[in-house]
Amino acid sequence: MGRPFEAISSPRGQGDPSSSSSGGGSSEEEEEGWIDEGEVWQDPTDGVLSRVFEAAEAGDTTELAELLADLDVGAIDTRGADSDTAIHLAALYGHADCVRLLLERGARADVADADGALPLHDAAAGGYGAICGMLLDAAPGCIDRGDGEGDTPLHNAARGSHDEVVELLLSRGADACLQNDEFKMPAQLAERGTRGRELLDEAARAAAAAAAAAAPQVAPPAAEVA
Repeated sequence: MGRPFEAISSPRGQGDPSSSSSGGGSSEEEEEGWIDEGEVWQDPTDGVLSRVFEAAEAGDTTELAELLADLDVGAIDTRGADSDTAIHLAALYGHADCVRLLLERGARADVADADGALPLHDAAAGGYGAICGMLLDAAPGCIDRGDGEGDTPLHNAARGSHDEVVELLLSRGADACLQNDEFKMPAQLAERGTRGRELLDEAARAAAAAAAAAAPQVAPPAAEVA
């Protein structure tokens, strides 16, 4: 899951998992903000992007709109010192208006941070249903994406006992039977007796019944003739 914005002088401390086979840092990695451990993240936009991160984290929609007007459209998905994009930060802190603005300006909802978390993971973990809905509208194919620990957005919502978000994700087609790296389904992370747990158990039972019904029927062996 994403982490709060760090000052640009702070090292990220994590490399890009997708670049492990590509050797040294490429120009593309530098443009997106990926750095090696111990190095210092440098704002490629002379400070504008750093202020975008700060505005997204603070929920300052007015400031964010002004900054985005001066930001090259290709830089809006750049990852910062902590590997979060601006839309990660807005989703993490529950700023729906900032998320909406960033999406309108072309921010991608399907960019993961160094931990494999999408903005949707952050919004689900925080229980921000309206933001989850916007992100799903923008990138519906991300609904069952796992992060670096195999948690889907539904796992995060279940773990946080965010019943409304659980219901939203299930209504959008989230798979209640997916397991994370600890072999846990979302229902196993939800608190017993909650509406979310009931919905998850019901969805898992329905999926199991559907799978059983779709399984090929094996005819019993023919009786032997005496």
